[in-house]
Amino acid sequence: MGDTKMSSEERIGRAILGGVPDRVPSIPKIWVDLAAKLTGTDLRAVIEDPLLALRVIAEAGLEVGADGARQFHFPARSTVVEDGVVFEVDRKGNRLGRVDMEGGLRTYLFDVDDFDIEDPYDMAYNHYWTAEEAFVEDMGDVENIAVPDKGFYEEIGCGRRQREIMDFVDDRIALIGNLHSATLTFCEEMRGYERSLRDLVKNPQLVQGMMEKGAEIAIERGKFNLDLGIKILRLNDSIANMSAISPKHWRKFILPQLKNVCDALHDYDREAKIYCHICGNILPVAEDLLETGLDCIGPLDPLGGFSPGDVREVVGDRVSLYGGVNTLSFVNEGPEDIVEEARSCILQAGKSGGYILGSGCVIPREGLRENLEALKTAVDKYGVYSEGELQARGE
Repeated sequence: MGDTKMSSEERIGRAILGGVPDRVPSIPKIWVDLAAKLTGTDLRAVIEDPLLALRVIAEAGLEVGADGARQFHFPARSTVVEDGVVFEVDRKGNRLGRVDMEGGLRTYLFDVDDFDIEDPYDMAYNHYWTAEEAFVEDMGDVENIAVPDKGFYEEIGCGRRQREIMDFVDDRIALIGNLHSATLTFCEEMRGYERSLRDLVKNPQLVQGMMEKGAEIAIERGKFNLDLGIKILRLNDSIANMSAISPKHWRKFILPQLKNVCDALHDYDREAKIYCHICGNILPVAEDLLETGLDCIGPLDPLGGFSPGDVREVVGDRVSLYGGVNTLSFVNEGPEDIVEEARSCILQAGKSGGYILGSGCVIPREGLRENLEALKTAVDKYGVYSEGELQARGE
């Protein structure tokens, strides 16, 4: 029980289902910006090449000794640079919008009509474009939102590219499929942040309709990943936390759609393992998260004002946990500090398995390589199991 050395896939799989692996898995949340820095890759090249976007994260994960690497499918975008600003351009070289190279790499479109909610291609990659105006205005627009089915991702090359990365990593690191968001983050992408928060109160029917479409899209993304053989899936809603909305609104709007996605994908493939990424404070709804059918709760962001131990106290051993190391520590602290934070997280949430060590949110691109490597140091030193319990408590 945890004594035989496991592959990364086996280690994460055992932990995410609440079991005891050979040691605590480590998955720092690396996105393409940090991955590009760690691998010495030009970030502009990453946003233009969908295969490179997948590969740099896998390579960065391997370099720092991670057990898992999240995979994000980017659209192919052509860009030009003018006066130091990166613009996405169409086939004729016309500028479509400014690419946010300092933030989320979205293209801020000059014309809202350059994004078509009825186009399955645009909706497959919807989170990479935004505009000052809303993409969705009313329930008629909601009904017209395209839902790309799982086969569409094969048609546009996502399957071919993902299989190439799977061949590249072999069993050296586990790949994690991205479902993106079914809930409030999806609404934000369709209507903007402030509009989405107001809609919770002023236009609940619109919110409900958008989230139902978001759930349908997430389910098809999940089926695509599961068919590829990627069984560990990430369901995101960075906005839907108690730092931004009330527990009442969370239970009314978010919980049902998370449950819809989890139920559908667990029914589709019994090997599906789904974890959530909800930033900020989740403590008031920790018990409610159990009702969704999630296999694992993350990322346990300490910037939300709680600790992994606080969540473990609420949920007990009924669900696994993931995360907990302060994201800012990867920028502001040293490796010894990271090891100490990680030790505390392991002791709080992983004494008897069911825990994955990771950052409390995505690590900023300024994150230091040695600090990411420190997570592997921590699990080797404090996260090894023997006979179902931690071998080195470090207490």
